[in-house]
Amino acid sequence: MNEIQSRMMHHLRVLSQEIGPRPVGSTGNRKAADYIDSVFKEAGLDVEIQPFSVPDWTSKGSTLNINGEEWRVRANPFSPPCNLSAEIVSFCTIEQLEASSQLTGKIALLYGELTKENWVPKGFTIYNPEHHRKIISLLEQKRPSALITVCMQTESDLPIVNDWDFDIPSVTVSPEMGLLLLEKGLSAPVHINIDSTRKEGLTCNVIGKWRGNREEIIVFTAHYDTVFGTNGAFDNASGVSMLLTLAEQIAHQARQRRYETGFEFIAFSSEEYLGLGDQHYVKRRSGNFEQVLAALNFDGIGQAVGTNHVTLMAGSDPLLHQLKAMKGRYESIQWTDPWYESNHYTFFSRGVPSIPFSCTGVKHLLHTKEDRFEWISAEKCWEVFQIAMDIIDMLQDKSPEWTRNIPHASV
Repeated sequence: MNEIQSRMMHHLRVLSQEIGPRPVGSTGNRKAADYIDSVFKEAGLDVEIQPFSVPDWTSKGSTLNINGEEWRVRANPFSPPCNLSAEIVSFCTIEQLEASSQLTGKIALLYGELTKENWVPKGFTIYNPEHHRKIISLLEQKRPSALITVCMQTESDLPIVNDWDFDIPSVTVSPEMGLLLLEKGLSAPVHINIDSTRKEGLTCNVIGKWRGNREEIIVFTAHYDTVFGTNGAFDNASGVSMLLTLAEQIAHQARQRRYETGFEFIAFSSEEYLGLGDQHYVKRRSGNFEQVLAALNFDGIGQAVGTNHVTLMAGSDPLLHQLKAMKGRYESIQWTDPWYESNHYTFFSRGVPSIPFSCTGVKHLLHTKEDRFEWISAEKCWEVFQIAMDIIDMLQDKSPEWTRNIPHASV
């Protein structure tokens, strides 16, 4: 392992092991922001902190009591507290839910097509499937006193609801617990207790800047927040570690006058919740997006048993040609189709050539307690670092007119 790889893995270890879970509003989230700030400053970058309000939610535990037998269950993130006994009514399709009468005073048990995937929060505009909106709207109309959502992955209780703006208390249970409830819980009242607290909290974007001789800049992004209950090594301490290592290396080489462009390194928060960090960045951005040559985003890279991949969005044909030729020197990195669900969308949607890096691999790790440091490969991260540095070199003599997907872009 070379020195750069060692630095990268050190950042990864601090974020995913020493700090651990980093959901918005949490102590871990604040510690991660402080760590990123310190690395940027030590590298010699100018640092801008962009604070903004976010939900702050904590849970001390949740239980179901079925016929006198108590079971510990998982509250859905941002669930309000509750402590009640009620009859369970079960639903497995939208049609069943739609045909039901008012559910006030009852606990709704949802499974099947209703909970085959976690629901996108109401306020998320980039991607929000119609059937998710329909389920949430029906529940808000029917007003059950509480929800039990059944995760449809064996031996898993990954949350189905993750929305601050949804005020029905809810827990998620495994399919095995769902089966038990269907067998035993429909004949007698079930007691549900959720011991949680909701309040307004704070988080921030942390931005490191290097002023170049040209007004044009290259932007690098990664989000440092996680969902609840995961150390988030893959999603996304891996991407932040790349961001920090690139910042250190680029600042070192820029001091030796190797680069003409400026650089901006953005550690976003609240990517996992409504993209609030991106929204705040756009409101606060000093300077227009026309001066950005390209934006490189890192979101889940370097999985040991996975394959890194890259693509280009809103870039010119000459830039596409150069990137594909460059990728040819890294046979283990695959070219993939454009995708939208990360921080690069903020730039792509404003016409900035965007180059997102991610990784295919063990899908069940994502957003779970299994997302640990041990799954990340220094060698796999190193190959992303190398191609990112090649991209930086290639862009030094290029103009926004050359990189952008606009008429008459020329080599």
